[in-house]
Amino acid sequence: MKNKKDVITGEEKQRLFTEANTAWDNGDLRKAFTLFLRAAELGDKASQVDLGYFFDNGLSVKKNKKKALEWYHNAYQQGDAGAANNIGTVYRDLGETKRMLWWFRKAAAMGDPDVLLDLGKRYESGLAVPINLGKARVFYRRVIASPHATDDGKAEAKTRLSELSKVK
Repeated sequence: MKNKKDVITGEEKQRLFTEANTAWDNGDLRKAFTLFLRAAELGDKASQVDLGYFFDNGLSVKKNKKKALEWYHNAYQQGDAGAANNIGTVYRDLGETKRMLWWFRKAAAMGDPDVLLDLGKRYESGLAVPINLGKARVFYRRVIASPHATDDGKAEAKTRLSELSKVK
């Protein structure tokens, strides 16, 4: 059974996260940053991802890839596949292809549907990896089967899979 402090902390994290997103939606980036930081420090992984995004893109703070990676990594350690994807994206932006692929594969293994589609495209086109249509097909099928993939992502994966079925 959870103790009262754990429940209050969980409720507080959720409240802070919700308020931060409302502030972000309303264009108050400074307030959103402050609220995400408070929730992230309490261990809220969604807030950690968003805080990483703020540092990654310089929203209301000076752009800082090192701090972005730290917050993404905190969320990844709690099992957030999107954080692993974001770490891969940082390394992609830094031109570190091997690290990018390592993190993209981690995110794919965790079931991140966005990175599954991206990896499928990479294997189909040969972008940063050797062309491997078999692997591309596997990634596209995983997107289609994912309960977390968007309708647009599934549609794109189906279209690409259909096009690949025409290739021997």
